[in-house]
Amino acid sequence: MKRLRFFLSVVICLLFVSAAHAGLINGDWSTGDETGWTEWRAPWGYKEIWNASGGVGRLSTSDNASFGWYQVVAVPAGTPVTVDALWTGHLDIGNPGWTEVMLFTSANPLEDWAARCDAGAAGDIAFKKDVWGMNPPTDWGWELASLSPHPSGNHGSVTSLGYVVVGLKLGGFGGDEKWTSWDNIVLTGVPEPATMLLLGLGLMGLAGMRRFRK
Repeated sequence: MKRLRFFLSVVICLLFVSAAHAGLINGDWSTGDETGWTEWRAPWGYKEIWNASGGVGRLSTSDNASFGWYQVVAVPAGTPVTVDALWTGHLDIGNPGWTEVMLFTSANPLEDWAARCDAGAAGDIAFKKDVWGMNPPTDWGWELASLSPHPSGNHGSVTSLGYVVVGLKLGGFGGDEKWTSWDNIVLTGVPEPATMLLLGLGLMGLAGMRRFRK
């Protein structure tokens, strides 16, 4: 019985480690600053405002801009990773505007992450709202980010190539103020099925040995 309990403890620890190793720094902005996050901006933009002083991450602009934050996390290659986030915001319905949670991966630690955030390939976008109807409404209270660009958005899940990036973006052209706030951003590594299978087989084997010895 002691061996079974010990093995159960090992399994729980391994599962915890597998799920926790992909964690973000300051995903809930509890530090009241930008700790863990790196600002990025498109070179053609201006009047960008980054604000992390209120316990949430807020981006706002009243002019032409594409900008935000990103964070890079080293995650073992082959690990499935998911991102979840809460957001609230407002986009000027009379002018082009968009806001995104991005999730993408690379094997190159020296990749230009800001340029990739700015490019905004559909396959790098987890969740998106825009004024042309990607995920209405364009004025929304706190909710779980949920809809991914069609048909190529990744729906908040990728398989790590070695480095995983969570990016936040606000963009648009002219018009009234546009803004988005984020909170409780969570990056989670999911144990691979093969790992789960091996752990399960080991547990069943130990249980079988215990019954045999009786």
